[in-house]
Order: sequence, then C-alpha cells, then structure tokens
Amino acid sequence: MIHLVRSSRRRLLAMLASSAFMAIPCTNAFADAAYPDRSVKIVVGFAPGGTNDILARLVAAKLQDKLKQGVVVENKPGANSAIGNDFVAKAQADGYTLLVSSSGGLTTNPILMKNLPYDPLKDFEPIALLGSFPLVVTVPLSLPVKNFAELVQFSKTSKDGRLDHGTPTTSFVLVAETLTAAAGLKFNHILYKGSGPVVTGLLGGEIQVGVLDSPAVVTQVKAGKLKALAVTTAKRSAALPDVPTIAESGYPGYDTPIWTALMAPKGTPAPVLVRLRSAVGEILKDKDTVEKMHALGLDPGDADSAALGRRIATDIERWSSVAKTANIKAE
Repeated sequence: MIHLVRSSRRRLLAMLASSAFMAIPCTNAFADAAYPDRSVKIVVGFAPGGTNDILARLVAAKLQDKLKQGVVVENKPGANSAIGNDFVAKAQADGYTLLVSSSGGLTTNPILMKNLPYDPLKDFEPIALLGSFPLVVTVPLSLPVKNFAELVQFSKTSKDGRLDHGTPTTSFVLVAETLTAAAGLKFNHILYKGSGPVVTGLLGGEIQVGVLDSPAVVTQVKAGKLKALAVTTAKRSAALPDVPTIAESGYPGYDTPIWTALMAPKGTPAPVLVRLRSAVGEILKDKDTVEKMHALGLDPGDADSAALGRRIATDIERWSSVAKTANIKAE
C-alpha cells in the first residue's frame, strides 16, 4: 500500500510539474500579445534640444497614439551618449525601455572609447532607422569665403595650413577627417559641450569652421548670421536647398550622412519587436512627421531592421578605417 501511495504521489507531482512547464510559454505569449500594458520609456543619451532628442520626442508623441499607452522620453547625457546607451543595453528586454541613439553612439564610440561597456552589435535589437541628415560645413560671416572650394583654398593660406574646427562630439571629428581625405582640409579640432556652444563659437569668431548637424544651424543660416558652404550628404538638404553638396563642390562620390536609430535591448520578444517596427514604420510615412522632419533638414528613415543592422556593422568598419588613417586613438 505504501508503495502505491508513494508511486501515485510521484506521478501527480510529475504531472503538475509538466503542466506548470507547459504553461510558461502560454503566459509569455499572453504578455507579448498584451504589449504594452503600461508606459514605454525612450532613453536619449544626450541633453534635451539636440537632434536625437528632437527626433525622440517627435516619434514618442506619435507612438503613444499607436500603442495606446504613454511614451516618455528620458535624457541620460554623458560620455558621448555611452551612459544612456549602456543603461538600455542592460535594461530588461521587455519592450518597455527603448533607445534613441545617434550613429556615433553605435558606430564611432566603439572606435573612439576604450572599455566601452556595451557592444552595439551584440547588445541591441534594431527597430528602425528614424532619420538621417547631413552635417553642414558652416563658417562665420567674417571668414572671407563664399563656397567650399574657397574654404579649401583659404585653409592653405591659414596658420600651419589648418582650420580651427569646433566640434560637439568626438564622432563629428571623424566626419571632419573625411574632408581631409576628400579635399585636403586639415583641422585643429576644438571640442565643445554640444552643437549649441559650437554655434556660439562660430558667431563670436572663436573658430573658423563647424561641421555641424543641420538642425543646429538651420535657423542661424536662414537668418543670415552664419554661412553654410556645403552639406555632407549625396543630395541637398530639404531645409537648405540652396546649399550645394560637397560632391557638387568638386568632390564626386562624397557622401557622409549622420543618422539616428531606435533600438531595443537584445532578447526583446519577437512579437514586441514586430509591434514596434510596424508602428514606427507607419509613423515615418506619416505626412505630418515627414513635413516636420524635412523642416529640420532630416530625411525620414524606415523600419527595415535588417538593413539597419547591416548599416551599423558597415559604418563601424568605415569609421575604423578613417580613424586609422587620421591616427586617432581610442581614449
């Protein structure tokens, strides 16, 4: 009798354990299907007011309508966005903590920063390329040049053949160095704490040139307070249609856009990623979104996550080559 009772008990416990195990996938599937059931947070690794923050808030306002839940933007600036990026890389992979990252945070930080605490290729799931934009070669009104070709000639007559270049991040240094390879420009790089201070430096004549994100300079250029000589993309900016590209300025094939992406922590459930990609893809095709982005000089992206993943890997290789040529070391 004792043997039978113990045997029955063992069978019962095994059945219960099996039932519990089988229920787990169903519970997770239900949670994924219910996503989101609370607010979603988008982390930006820069202070408010910059291009990444503007894009994050534009998308967040539209995304909460799509998801029927609140979407809040939280700024975690510092270390060229590495602090915010690392925070999301280590966040719970449930779709409730997302990242808006600059291309620099994903493709140049691994090259310029020693002991980076996250891996752009291993720690994130790509959701969407939110937008891309040119950097604008911008100079003070007092600089005696009218176009990019004249800037190249002017640099040859300046002290030690170099221009004082103000930059908001070390990633923009790499973009400026592509102009060294393409046009022979050489720079004394002066690091500022953001695009705004660089613009102030240009207005005050502290520096001779800034290769800056278009939203930071559009207002000053249109007001006639700064001169925009060229843009770094293959096509002209919708916000500055009269400003030629560097390729049009005598350097065919030059194309160096900067971009911003929406990412999730690695391991985020596939159904959640599908929901987010679908919603953000629709937002990026929305007429109001497109018009607002064009006004800032931004080109809307798309939710082709596979293409975004390939772009991250390709850009890391490209910037590694630029840094090696320019003898720029990780710090």
